[in-house]
Formats: sequence, structure tokens, C-alpha cells
Amino acid sequence: MTRLTGITQTLAVPDELGVRLRRDVALAPYTTMKVGGPADYFATVTSVDQMIGLVRWAQAAALPYFILGGGSNMLVSDAGIRGLVIHNRCRQVRLEQPPHAAEGTQPCLFAESGAAMAGVARQSIRDGLTGLEWAVSIPGTLGGAVVGNAGAHGGEIKDSLETALILDGSGQVVAFQIADLAYAYRDSSLKQRQPLRAGFLPVVLSATFRLAHGDPAEVRARAEGYLAHRRRTQPAEPSMGSTFVNPSGDYAGRLIELAGLKGVRVGGVEVSRLHANFLINPGGVGKATAGDVIRLMEQIQTTVQARLGVALEPEVQLVGEW
Repeated sequence: MTRLTGITQTLAVPDELGVRLRRDVALAPYTTMKVGGPADYFATVTSVDQMIGLVRWAQAAALPYFILGGGSNMLVSDAGIRGLVIHNRCRQVRLEQPPHAAEGTQPCLFAESGAAMAGVARQSIRDGLTGLEWAVSIPGTLGGAVVGNAGAHGGEIKDSLETALILDGSGQVVAFQIADLAYAYRDSSLKQRQPLRAGFLPVVLSATFRLAHGDPAEVRARAEGYLAHRRRTQPAEPSMGSTFVNPSGDYAGRLIELAGLKGVRVGGVEVSRLHANFLINPGGVGKATAGDVIRLMEQIQTTVQARLGVALEPEVQLVGEW
């Protein structure tokens, strides 16, 4: 067993789980913004069985846990995350076509929650399927995409998701149908209130998508167009992704630019000159803080409200101790 002196107790992870527990691991390198403090405990899982086993162990040990995927669309506080951070590297993706399916049956694509959403989209394209090519240009993993109803280019997770396997807060594996997820714009029944802290939270294990056969050349062309659009319109520097939710009938980036905030800087963080709804950390790890990000977000909200009368709501999730 791996034994570590915990916050209030000695922790012993069963050897059969095959995971290594580490203490005081800096989280900035694991996030797309490259900021954030340490995790009390940190472990990486590479299979769904490991994920289930480790979460159930944490629940039995009364150790709060937080699942970290690609680290996008989130801001980890400078104080870090108390409890256990589980780095999700469960990445299997496969086509699931019933062996004797009737002609015209829509194929299903299965993916584990640690798979990169863009990678899932690319796999669907290689399999000659259409329905997920919009996701080829978005960051993050499938788990976060399912929780947040990720979307781009007119497509969303809810458009093709059939079922999601969820490990609930009591350690039971439950199949959620699309109706159970209560999807709305960048929201679902799985999304937690902010700020997110480690706790006994539901965990997305995998998802199955109902797709359709498409013309391979046309699907690839659409995907390449989405990638080209991303390169033209979104910054390459470290960022969280879109910072604020688009108000109804408008765009947060347009409003931020109209308020004269492009290029405004707080500490090591600045409003991107390419796309004003992106805050960037040009220096990378160690050159900016989560505090810089929060102060700049608050400045943007205050200025846009004062000059344009619009209240911007954060799209990114605040994580950890604030």
C-alpha cells in the first residue's frame, strides 16, 4: 500500500488499484491557463476501473476528491485544492455498431471521460461519421464537455449524446439518459455551484453518442474549416477558453472590445487582442496568478456593466479555495 500522512489521518491506497498518491502537487502545469496552487493529494488514473476504485476508496476514507481532465474552462485558486485531485487519463474511444444491426441503424461512438474531446471528434471522422465534427477545435476532455454541454460552430453535446455513465456521490454507477442531464446552454444537472471544491461529487465515466454516416470528404472539409477558424480567431497563448457566457443575442467578446478593454493587463494576465473573450497568460507557468485572473475578470465585468449596461456571467468554473 501507498501510505501518506493525510490532513487528519494516514491514507493507505490498496496496491491492487495500481495508482500512486503524491503530496502537494502544483496544479498550474495541468491547467490550460497555467495558474493555480497545489493539490493536497494527487493521483492519475488510466482506466475506468481505477477511477471507480479510487473514488470509492476516497469516499470510504472520507477524503474529498476532485476530478481533473484537460484543465480548460476552469480557474484553480492560488490556494489550490484541499483533498484528493484525480487526474483523469481514461481515454478509450471505439465505434459500437451492433453486429446484426438493421440497415439504416445509426452507429454509436463510445468514449471514456478522459479522452480529449477533439480526439473523440477526430475518431468519429475517421470512422466516417458525422455529428461531432464541431468539437474538433475545442479544448478539454469528454467528461468536462458532458458536464458543461460544450459546444461550438452551432453544435452541442446534447445534440448527439445518448447515454452517460456516472459514478454518483454514493459510489454507484448510474446510466444517465439525455433527459436526466437537463441540458441548457453550457449547463447540465451535473454542473456544480461555484466555487467548486473537492467533495463527494458525481463523476462522468464514459459517454455514448448516436451519430450518422456521412460523406467522408464533406465531414473532413467541415472539420478543417472549424480548425482554420479557431487558428484565425482564437489566441495560441495559455488561456482558460471563453471567459464569459455570451449574453442572449450578443457576444461577450464584442462587448468587451466595445468597452475598450482589448489588451488591458493585470499582473501577468491580459485581455487577448485577437479575441476579447479570452484572457491569456503569455508567460506561462509562474508568470501569473489566479488572483490576477480574478481581478481582471472583475474589472471587465465592472467596465462592461458601467459602459454598456450588460452584466457578464463567467463561463469558467472557479475551483478550489477562494
